[in-house]
Amino acid sequence: MLENKKINWREISNVLKRRALIEIIVVLIILVAGFFALHLRRATPAAPAKYDASSQVLLTLPESKQQVVLDQTVNPQYVNTFAAAIQTDTIARPVQRKLAAKGIKVSLRKLEKQVNVHTNNNNSLIEINVTTDQRITAKQTAQVYAQVASENVRSLMGIGRGEVLAQPRVNQVLAIQKLPVKQIIVLIVAALVLGLASGCGLEILDRRIRSRYFAETTLGSQPLVLDVQPTAVQLAAVRNTLDMATPPATTLVAQLPLTSSEQQAAVQALAQQYAATGERILLIDLATDAAAVQQLALPATPADYQGNNVARLPQTTTTNTLLTLQELELSLARFKKDFQRVIFVVTGAQTAGNQQLALHVADARLTLLQQGVTTKKAAYTLQQQSQQTTPVNIVLYLGN
Repeated sequence: MLENKKINWREISNVLKRRALIEIIVVLIILVAGFFALHLRRATPAAPAKYDASSQVLLTLPESKQQVVLDQTVNPQYVNTFAAAIQTDTIARPVQRKLAAKGIKVSLRKLEKQVNVHTNNNNSLIEINVTTDQRITAKQTAQVYAQVASENVRSLMGIGRGEVLAQPRVNQVLAIQKLPVKQIIVLIVAALVLGLASGCGLEILDRRIRSRYFAETTLGSQPLVLDVQPTAVQLAAVRNTLDMATPPATTLVAQLPLTSSEQQAAVQALAQQYAATGERILLIDLATDAAAVQQLALPATPADYQGNNVARLPQTTTTNTLLTLQELELSLARFKKDFQRVIFVVTGAQTAGNQQLALHVADARLTLLQQGVTTKKAAYTLQQQSQQTTPVNIVLYLGN
């Protein structure tokens, strides 16, 4: 896939699916490690403690004025208006000055952020909450705020007065750290990207052929795609392609850059496909039959073929026999008298020795590539060395 300089999204999708297990493992590892690191960062250092102090101011009116604010029930408008006034600079400035006199220096803006005022529509009670980092500061601020607020009821509202009900109560507030949402999003995105990248990285490092696009792009051939166990229809397509290309191609070479039992079975099945049409086929594996081919170059050597429609040469104990071109041509002439078609099987990525001679006398060459078995280097080397040796060159890809 990665041999293609153009982006092929279907092939990229196939790669990601093929490496899905590795990608999921990488994503999970990164997520677990990332969340663990985020947890450690949140746990140390510990967040500073917060203290909340609350004081209460009760609004009251002279008896003769009760009907202005209270008409059998509390008038919430009066209470809410004063509560809003407490949070303005009119109250905050004198509070700031009194706190400064007690040694507590705080900016006006910070002071206003520390204070929250709450009311209840069912009564005239105002609660002032102050939150700071120190217990004594929270208590004194709440106390001063309640005192100043109660003293300024008449000046702000025109009528009424305020009464501080009790000393401020101080409670420690547990600091709740917010989840680092942005960091979590970045972590998830990074895990997904690295997971997918790991799949592509493994595909680059894997030197085996993983798709037919290798043949199309790097080898420059449109392969015939077969199942690992080819069907009769697929084998018939191979036979028809050969017959239409060079009729009649009586001598074939099946090249196996890296052999496997599936490739050997595919060649045998192709020979059976020809035999089913009534032809007699001779199947020769030069890795084991070279000595027999050499002996049959002599006219006096009797031919003892094994098998019927798909015949094999008799086995010999001699190995690593190097043929000469004359020996191969003499033997081949003899074979053609007895068989309609001869198929040589050659193995290896180097076009030399017997393999080179077989390609020289062949009418067509079949290069068998198997997904997950044949290496890219072996297939490419073989293609470069032997692409001009035969009239017809067909690539068979066993995979999907």
